[in-house]
This record gives sequence, C-alpha cells and structure tokens, in this order.
Amino acid sequence: MQQYNVSISGGSKTAGNRYNVSLSALDQDGIIVNSNFQRYQGKVNFSQNIGKKIRLDLNVNYSRSVTNGMNPTSPSSQQTASSWFIYSLLGYRPIKPLYLMKDGGSMLDEYMDENLDDSSDYRFNPAKTVRNEYRKNMLDYLAANGAFNYEIIRGLKLKISGGYTINNRKREEFNGSQTATGYSGSRAGKGINGGVYYTNTTSWLNENTLTWDKHVRNAHHLQLLGGFTLQGQNQSYQGVASNNMTTESLGVNGLHTGDYQTVTPYEYDWILMSALFRVNYNYKYKYYLTASFRADGSSKFPVNNRWGYFPSVGLSWNFNRENWFKGASWLSTGKLRASWGMTGNNRTTTPYDFYSQITTLPGSTSSMDYVFGGQIVPGYYPSNMSNDQLKWETTEQYNVGLDFGVFDNRLKLTADVYLKNTRDLLLSATIPATSGYQTAMLNVGSMRNKGLELTLDAVPVRTRNFSWSVNFNIAFNRNTVTALNDNQYSLFSKINWNMDYNSQYPYITQVGKSTGLIYGYLYEGTYKAEEFNNGTSLKAGIPYLKSISRESLRPGDPKYSDINGDGVIDDNDRTVIGRGQPIHTGGFSNTFDFYGFDLNIFFQWSYGNDVLNANRYVFEAGRKGDLNQYRSYLNHYDAERNPNSDIPRIYAKGVYEYSGRVVEDGSYLRLKNITLGYTLPKKVLRKMHFDTMRIYLSLDNVCTWTNYSGVDPEVSTRNSVLTPGFDWSAYPRAFSVTGGISFTF
Repeated sequence: MQQYNVSISGGSKTAGNRYNVSLSALDQDGIIVNSNFQRYQGKVNFSQNIGKKIRLDLNVNYSRSVTNGMNPTSPSSQQTASSWFIYSLLGYRPIKPLYLMKDGGSMLDEYMDENLDDSSDYRFNPAKTVRNEYRKNMLDYLAANGAFNYEIIRGLKLKISGGYTINNRKREEFNGSQTATGYSGSRAGKGINGGVYYTNTTSWLNENTLTWDKHVRNAHHLQLLGGFTLQGQNQSYQGVASNNMTTESLGVNGLHTGDYQTVTPYEYDWILMSALFRVNYNYKYKYYLTASFRADGSSKFPVNNRWGYFPSVGLSWNFNRENWFKGASWLSTGKLRASWGMTGNNRTTTPYDFYSQITTLPGSTSSMDYVFGGQIVPGYYPSNMSNDQLKWETTEQYNVGLDFGVFDNRLKLTADVYLKNTRDLLLSATIPATSGYQTAMLNVGSMRNKGLELTLDAVPVRTRNFSWSVNFNIAFNRNTVTALNDNQYSLFSKINWNMDYNSQYPYITQVGKSTGLIYGYLYEGTYKAEEFNNGTSLKAGIPYLKSISRESLRPGDPKYSDINGDGVIDDNDRTVIGRGQPIHTGGFSNTFDFYGFDLNIFFQWSYGNDVLNANRYVFEAGRKGDLNQYRSYLNHYDAERNPNSDIPRIYAKGVYEYSGRVVEDGSYLRLKNITLGYTLPKKVLRKMHFDTMRIYLSLDNVCTWTNYSGVDPEVSTRNSVLTPGFDWSAYPRAFSVTGGISFTF
C-alpha cells in the first residue's frame, strides 16, 4: 500500500482571507490476485471577509476512486452455493501445482474438475477466475458547498448556504473464454459476455438560518436560531449487457458483437423541506437549557402523512462551578446531562413505495407479454401494493449522562444511559399471498433500545520525558421488539445463498425478544448405532425428521431435538438457537510517549453474539463427491473408525436444515492496531528547515483471540437488524504493515 498526503494552508489578515488546499493519493493491492484500490483526492477550503459584516465560505472536495478485481462476496450466476467464489476456492481439488512442473500438468491448465458429473455444480477453477475475470468500478465524487454570512446588527447573523454533490459510478464487467460464465463448457456459461452499468446521483441542499446571540450582565447567555432548509436528490441507473460476444480482444468495447440482454433502468427523485427552531440558554455557564423543534416534509410519503414533527429538550448542570466546589482543586470537570427528543426516518426502499408501481419486463422469462392482434406485446402489472397510510418512522429517546474528571482531568469518566422507543418502523415486509402481492412497504410495529455507554480516560504517568495514557470504552445495548404489524407475534427473515436452504427462514424476530434471533433446530449430535435395531431400523420412541422417513435414517445422520415431544421433528420443533446481537462491545488503548518516541496499542472486542457459519454446511458436510472439506471433517462419524462423533457421516440424510450445529460463539478480542512513531527534536529540524517531522510504522489486524472457527468472527455478509451474524463467502480481513513519514515546513 502507498499513501501520500500534502496540504498547504495560509491567509492574510490584511486581505481578510484564509485558505487550505490538500491533495492525497492511495494505492492499495488486495488479498486476491489482480485486486487493487486507488483513490485520488483534492480539497479546497477558502474563506473571505468583505468588510466587517460579511464573510464568504467555499469548500470543494473532489475524489476519483477505482476498484479492480473480482468480488468474492457475490455469485457468478445462479443462487446456489457452488456459484460463489469461496466454493471454488476452498472446494477445488488441491492436488495439482499452480504452475507447470517438470512432470507436466498444472492447475492453470484446467477450467473445471473433469471428475464433476453434477449438473448443478457450478464450480470453476479459482486460479483462472481471479486472473481472467475483469471487474472495474469507478467512482467520481464532487461536493461543493458555499455560505454567505452576514451580521445584520450586533448579535444578529444571517447565514445562507448551499451545497451540490455529484456521485457518478461506472461498473465494467467482462468475462472472456477463460472465466466461469464465458467458458463454453461451463455449466454457468453464457458465451463471452460483459456489461457496462452507470449509477449517477446528484444531491443538493439549501439552508437558511437567522441567529440572535445575546449576553446580559455576564450572567445570562441566550441564543435563538430559526430557519428553513430544502434538499433533494436524483438517482438514475442504466447500462448495457451482452452475451455470446463474437470477439474477446475488444473487452467491454465489443458488447455490440453479442446478444444484448435486458438491463432495467430506473430514475428516482425525492425532495425534503424542513423548518427548524432552536433556543440555547445558560446561566453563568452553570445551568444550560437547549430546546428545539423541527418540521420535516418528505415527498416519500402520501400528502396526508408527508409532514413529521420532532421536538427535543436538553438540560445540563456544571456542578463543578458551584461555590461549594471552589476550593476543590482536585475536581476538574463535573457535568450532569439529561435530554429528551424525537427524530424521524424516511428511508424507504424507493421514493415511490406508497404508490402501486407498474412493471414491465418485455422479452424476459418472467414477463407478462401477451398476444394481441397476432403480435406479442409487452404486458404491464402492478408489482407492489400501494399504501396511502405510509408515514414517518419516529424514534423517541431519553438520555441521562455524567461527565466527571479529577486531578486536571488525568482521570475522566463519561457515562450515558439511554432509552429509545421507535414506532412505525419502515420495512419492506412480507404480506399474505391473499393480497395478490409478495411484499409491501409498511409501518410495522415498534422496538425499544436501551443501553449504557462508558468511557474512561486516564493518565497514570506524566513526567517531562515520559507519559502513559489509557482509554477504555464499553457499550451495552438491549433491543426488544414491542409490537409487529397487524398483531403479528413473529416475523421470519430469509437469506438466499444456496438453493438447498432458500426455502427456510434462519432468522426470527418475536414480540418481547430482541431482533435478529437465529432460528432452526436444536442439534443433539448424530444418531448412534445403539439407537437402531441391527443398525438399519430406528428403535421405537426415538424421534425422527419428518422430511426423512425413519426407514431411511442410519447411524451418523444428524439428530435434532423434538421440542414438543410428539415423536416427529418438524416445523413445530424449530426454535431460537442463537442471538446475532452482542451483549457488549468495546475497545481500549494505551499510548506511551518517551523522548520523542510514541507507541499506541489498540484492542477492540465483541462479546455474547453468535455467528451462523454457513460455510460449514458446505465444507463440513460430506454431501458432494470431489469437494474439498475442512480439516475438521476428518473427525466425521464412521461406524468403525469414529462411532461417537457428532459430525454427520458421509452422504448423511437430513443435513439440509438450519440448526445449532453451525451456530458458533462470535465473541472475540482483537489487537486492532499497533503504531510506533518517532518525532525528531526541534533543534535537529531547524537545521533541516522543517517545523515538524515524524516517522512511523503501523500494524493493522495483528492478532485475534476467538473460539470462532471461521476466518473472521467480525463478519456479517447479510448484515441488517433482522439478519445479523451470517457468514458465507466473506472477504477476509487483512493483516497490513504501513510505514510512513509526515512533516510540515
């Protein structure tokens, strides 16, 4: 990795201006062959006074980033496990060298494993995939903000600001004849294919505020602010894609030589208008009051529900300024805080979710085309249910806090306790089939979050040439679903990653419990020989999986709990088997300074969360021939070699079920960063005509302590409030070493 940063700042008191210009460049190679990230960025900040009453501010930020390389966290074609890169990477036969050896043959000579005979196995040589799939993502970002500040009279100021942001993305894909979808003999083959896709987003913001600031006899300080804002966004998507291209040498420039594929474009617009008012008051800098009110109107909601109203109030007391603490030199900071407020959320899937949207897919396999007048004409259909009751999601929050510091703040504690009640949650929810639709954007139920956050800063040692400082923080959060839509008790969530599991629901959200609970069968191990008559007939009274007849079961097949005790294991026996939310998270760091050397060591952790390790359903299952397995599968059930194992036998029945077998403790402690630096002495720098110079070495993701068997416990490849802690085909977190030098002159 290479990173460069340069900045220049200055100004003139006489001319009344200030400026800062900075440039940066980053070039970083990824873990996977041919993967790379580059970013070039420039920023300009400028401020100009015009007389004594007017100030103009201008900020411009431009960046261009380019990401090269295939994406291991998305499938190449079908929604089956074998179409994901991780499947080929870990499952491919590891018996040939990557490059040609003296005795002939290499892995790069192969396209697919010649022993595969399963038409549903999309495995492809991973060495060819990373070297031949072309993926390039380009992002151009420009943000420009300007402000006009005018002091009308003393204490009364007008501020008019505006901003405009352009975010343009271009994604190029090309799959030649040596890739999983471009190779003619591949099961996922489409012929040589590619595509170019554009996502363009423009945003604008206008803020207009009037502020009155008044001091009365050095005791009362009152500040009033009122104003209104306008903002909006436009986003469009379009592209071109082609299969069966007749030329490979042109890459994406040869898309016109193939069969054009359907690319569904879209364009979204939304506008938000807000009015706001805020009052700040303090008495002798001891007692503080802040109250605010804002009204927001969003075009994402129907006219009758377009506006949301959100008040807030906060109180604080600097008790260390009271007279009775005047002689307490040991007390540096003492503040009690309390607040209440409401905030809104209008993040719907699209700006038009309250409408019934009309969809057409002419020519596709899922189209509604029909014959009219002897010709095939495109059909149109409403693809979602309208909802004229859709409205703002609202969160009401209470917070109580304490800031306490002693001994010149060498020991400082910050504590916050909060309670959040969120109602009218915005969710694209599954609705009954009798409605004629699959999903609709709804306000579903309510949820409560409560928690405690603690931060402790300490300086145990501080001398002229040596200091040691410590920072520790920990956060506890509990969320509870207090209601769901239409008196529902449970909400199930599905994850599409493998067709063998796509009909099941691995997550459940229930009233009275936290969100994102892992759901399935309790795993008891494997059936043992003593549970069968003659090793083939399951003894009477021993529960069996309904989807597998008891006559088909054999020793070594997975055994699940019969929770209701009816002798049959079915959907009525599925239950909560894990929690995706941690009990607490946190971090702590130690910083040492000694004669110009500085050393920082930072740890972070998560405790109490579970991870559903779906990788084990594939690589610790023994269900497919010629598929490499984890080392742990050496310990699978075998009637002669390992009759007591709880890992299912080869070709076991009943393994395609979500269960506690692969739910693991995701708790971890990670040594996140170590940085060692040295700042040269001033007397040395004066001879070199520098103001400051620091040389440093930084290590990231140094070590992780965990019981999780996957590559990284800090993973959630389907991350959402409803589906936390799911691990399938995750990109590994890299250990990195960075050295550098920073200086000013």
